Amino acid sequence: MNKTVDEVTIVGGGDVGLLTALSVRQMNPDVDVSVVDDFQQAVPQVGKSTYREIQGILHGALQLDEHEFIAEVKPIWKASVYFRDWCDRPSFQFPFDAPTKYPDANTPNAVEHFYHHYDELCDSPDHRTRGEQILAQGKSPWYYGSDGDLDKYDDVAYHLNTKRFNGFLRKHCRERGVSLVDDEITAVETDGSRINAIQGSQRRYEADLYVDATGFNRILRSEQDVEFRDFDFPLDAALNVRIDRSLSDVIPATVVETGDHGWFWQIDTYDNRDLGYVFSTEYTDEETAMTEFREFVAEVAPGDAGDALTDAETEVDRYDFESGYHDRAWVRNCLAIGNAQGFVEPLQSTALTANASLAVRFANLLSSHGRVVDDAIRTAFNESVRRAWESIHDFVGVHYRYASGETPFWREVRSTGVNSRTDRITDEFDRYGYDWTVDHEDGGDLSELDIFLLPDFYTVMRSMGATSDFYDENEFNVSDEVANERDGFYRNVERQVENDHLTVEEFYTGILNFTAPEDGVGA
Repeated sequence: MNKTVDEVTIVGGGDVGLLTALSVRQMNPDVDVSVVDDFQQAVPQVGKSTYREIQGILHGALQLDEHEFIAEVKPIWKASVYFRDWCDRPSFQFPFDAPTKYPDANTPNAVEHFYHHYDELCDSPDHRTRGEQILAQGKSPWYYGSDGDLDKYDDVAYHLNTKRFNGFLRKHCRERGVSLVDDEITAVETDGSRINAIQGSQRRYEADLYVDATGFNRILRSEQDVEFRDFDFPLDAALNVRIDRSLSDVIPATVVETGDHGWFWQIDTYDNRDLGYVFSTEYTDEETAMTEFREFVAEVAPGDAGDALTDAETEVDRYDFESGYHDRAWVRNCLAIGNAQGFVEPLQSTALTANASLAVRFANLLSSHGRVVDDAIRTAFNESVRRAWESIHDFVGVHYRYASGETPFWREVRSTGVNSRTDRITDEFDRYGYDWTVDHEDGGDLSELDIFLLPDFYTVMRSMGATSDFYDENEFNVSDEVANERDGFYRNVERQVENDHLTVEEFYTGILNFTAPEDGVGA
C-alpha cells in the first residue's frame, strides 16, 4: 500500500527551501512541514534576478501580499533583459511583454505585421514595447491611471536583495506553521536510495518525505544513486561584488555584456548594484578573469564606486557551479529541488523562478492526489522537471548559437547549445517566420517546450541576427495602414511611459516615503 505523506522535512533554508515549504503548506494545510538548516549562517548576498512568472507564484499561488512584500523586501522591478553588448552586436532587449510585438493569430493580413516587425521594427529604437520603454526611460512599472489611482504594469519581474527576501520568507513560514529548526545535518541514514532518517548535531529527524534543498552540497541527493545529465556549457564559475548606487541610478533590467571568456551581469537591487562575471575555468584563470571583472566594474559604476575593486579583492565572492540536472528529481521518499537537483547557468535568470514554479507543481501534485505517493506521481513530477531544465538549456543555448565572439571560448561555446530541438527551431523560423502556430505531425519536440516558448526563442534569435528564408525570399509589401497603426501604437506607448510612469526613486521616496539607501544599506 502506498504511503500518505503527513510529514515533510526540508533540508536547506535558502530561498528555494523556504518557497518549497510555503508551497507544501499552502496546498496541503494538514501536512507538518519543517525546514532544518543552520540559520545562523549569513545569507549569501548575490543579487537575485527573476523572470515574469515570479509575481504569479509569489502573490498568486502562495498568496504573499504584494504591498507587504514591497514594504519589506523592497524589490526593484525588472522590465527586460538588456543585452547592452552581446559580442559587439547592437544593444537589444528581451522584454517580458514581447508578445505585444506580434499580431493576434486572427489579425487580417497578419503576415504584413510579422514582416514589418522582421524587416524594420525588431531593432528600431522608435518601436519599443512598454517594458522596453520602462528601461529606455529609467522608469518603474508604477503609474497613476485615468481614475487617479496608483496602478502597475504587470509584465515585469523582480530584482531581489537576498537577505531581505529570505527574511521575508522565514517570517511567513513561521506565520503559516512551518517549523524552522536551527540545526546542522551531520549524517544521513539510508537503505539503498531510501532515506530512513537524518541526524543533526542536536537530534534525529524522521519524516514521510524529505526534500533536499541544500544547493550544490546535495546532502541528501549525494546518498542516492541518480544519473546526472551533464549539459555541455563550459561556464562553471562566477565572480560577484556589490557597489554603492543611488535609487536615481537604478536600471530596471538585468544588464548583460560579454567578456573574453564569458559574460557580465548587472543587477540593481534597492540597496546596491550587484555585478558579476560568469566565466569558464577551462579557458581562463581567476587572475585573468579578475582583471576583466575590474575593468567592467569601473565602466558601469556610478561616481567613484568603480574604485571598489582597486584595493579590495577580498570583497569579491566566487561561486562555482556545474551545468546539468539529475534525471530523476523525486526518488523513493526524497525529492531534490533547486541547485541540489540541477542548474543550467545564470543567463536569463532562470534558477529562482523555475524552482519556485516546480515547488508549486510538487505541492499541487501532493494535494490533487490526496498526499498518496506512488510511482505515477513521482514520474509525473520528474517529467515536469526534465521538461523545465531541457527547455531552459535550449533557450540559453540559442544565445550562444548566434554569438559572434572570436576568442577560443566563444568559438567553442557556439556549438554547445545546439541539439536536434534547437536545429528544429531554427528550421521552423526559416520556413514559417514568426508564425509559431503551425501544426506538424512530428512536432513533439516543440510541444515539449516549457518555461520559454517559441515566441521567446524567435525574439532573441532575430535580435542576434537570425534570418528567415520565408521573409527574405518573398519580400512582402507592408501597407501604409499597417505601418501607420504600428507607428501610432509605439508612439502612444512611449508617451504613456514618459508622462505617467514613476521612477523607482519617485515610487520609494515619494509614494512610500522610504529613505533612499546610503552606503549600500536601505531603510
